[in-house]
Amino acid sequence: MAILDQCNKCKKKGSEECKQDIVFNGLSCEQYQKRLDLTKSSDRGSSSTDVPKPVQQPTQEFQPPHSHGVGCVSEESLLKSLFSFNGRNRRSKYWITQLCVGSLFVPANIMGDDMSEGVAIFTLLILIPAIWMMVVNIVRRCHDLGKSGFWCLLTFIPLVNLFIGIYLAFFKGEMNDNEYGASPY
Repeated sequence: MAILDQCNKCKKKGSEECKQDIVFNGLSCEQYQKRLDLTKSSDRGSSSTDVPKPVQQPTQEFQPPHSHGVGCVSEESLLKSLFSFNGRNRRSKYWITQLCVGSLFVPANIMGDDMSEGVAIFTLLILIPAIWMMVVNIVRRCHDLGKSGFWCLLTFIPLVNLFIGIYLAFFKGEMNDNEYGASPY
């Protein structure tokens, strides 16, 4: 429909011939307009044989851009992104992972010292995997910023960890591919 609107804009300006270089489904703008007119006339029951069929031009296969955003499908599996140090994480994925993993500890934090035995066992069972996932998330975020994963060790230094946390959470990563992987943008 967008190509039809562009054709109509061209014709409204007084031009009889469409001079736009638009290609849609392998058809130029003018050929698309003729095909659309042919389709409309055949819908009404009349057939027109004097309009030539458009010549199919070879087209390249459409490949969508990276789709690694929030709620988008990724080539990478969820388990790999949570447990593998290889690759890069965008800010949105960093925030979501940190919040989800951190929320696993909410029951233990709410109950405090009056924690039931079940909550204590649950907390102990998820402690090591949760720490691992958070460290992996930080390392992958460092990779997105073009830094080594060893920057993760700076989070153990008091006051320095505040600046590193702000840097990881709010600064935009490198737009191009880097030595740590393909761009997730």
